[in-house]
Amino acid sequence: MSPEPWALSIDAGDAPVDVRERLRLELTALVEHHPWWAVLSTCHRVEVYGMGQPPHLESMREHQGEAAVRRLMRIAAGLESASLGEDEVLHQVRQTLAEVRRRRPPDHNLVRLLETAIACGRRVRARSRPHSPALAERALGWLAARSSITGRPLIVAGAGVMGESLARAAQAAGATVQVISRTPRGDVLSLAEGAALAPSAAGLAIALSGPWLELEGAGTLPPIADLSAPAAVPVAVREALGSNYLGVDDLFSRAAVDAAWVSGAESLVEEGVREYLDWHHGRLSVDTLKALRERVEGRREQRLERLLRRLPALSPRDRDLIEAFSRQVVTDLMHEPVSSLRRDRDGSAGRAARRLFDL
Repeated sequence: MSPEPWALSIDAGDAPVDVRERLRLELTALVEHHPWWAVLSTCHRVEVYGMGQPPHLESMREHQGEAAVRRLMRIAAGLESASLGEDEVLHQVRQTLAEVRRRRPPDHNLVRLLETAIACGRRVRARSRPHSPALAERALGWLAARSSITGRPLIVAGAGVMGESLARAAQAAGATVQVISRTPRGDVLSLAEGAALAPSAAGLAIALSGPWLELEGAGTLPPIADLSAPAAVPVAVREALGSNYLGVDDLFSRAAVDAAWVSGAESLVEEGVREYLDWHHGRLSVDTLKALRERVEGRREQRLERLLRRLPALSPRDRDLIEAFSRQVVTDLMHEPVSSLRRDRDGSAGRAARRLFDL
């Protein structure tokens, strides 16, 4: 019997980024002992998916069965993102799938769920994009509202995907961009060099994995937009900046909603939900059908063997006829149950068969 999917979730509306990061680390460690779980972590959320009986974690919301499937489809579609339809979340779902596939043996139910979610996300993004500014654009808009950045130096910390988005948004806003990174090269400076330049910059846009400790001794700093998860800016610096500090959780709510795009995306999400559930329930019915056939065939063989021991004088031809007759009787009796299981679209026939035959 194939187990039902479940999901546990926590987002920026439930807990701050530092709390979510601690939970992510705990879940990642737990996966070592529960290889049939999959952890999905984004800027604004931590999710864990699995099959069967979910663990009880008080800090996380629980979704089971169809609700869990819909949750993942919505995330992959970008419907739960601060920027509608953003691409980074789909990349993160792909990373989660790659991790599940590396396990031996992989959980085929979980693999299929993630594959279906990715396909759903692709279909959503094949349509026209919503009018929703990306996180990087919103962060630069926030900086520009607090400091004149046109023609002035702006430091972008981080050379990853989000760092590149911040650099592009800063250049589009007319700033002179200086990129810094933990791995300096060429025109990319080190974090220590960036901290030395920070007081003279118009602003800082940060997307780092891990803390930027050198900022603590950098002196008076300009406005900072920190899209790192967890925050890269030390607590003391955040407190000193006050309203001149923007964290990733401050961008959790969507700036605007494109109702037409949302409606179309939600329709595609429902298609993805149905696609997965049809496959999953079909798999349930196939497993039930296999178990039922094995049970019936085992009983038939037992009864036939007992009968033939009581009739040792039978000729080989008569023995074959009796065996053929027993097979035909079983086939006739099983015709209706087997046909119902083959037509089972929602798993109801499979569940009924398992109860009736105690499978």
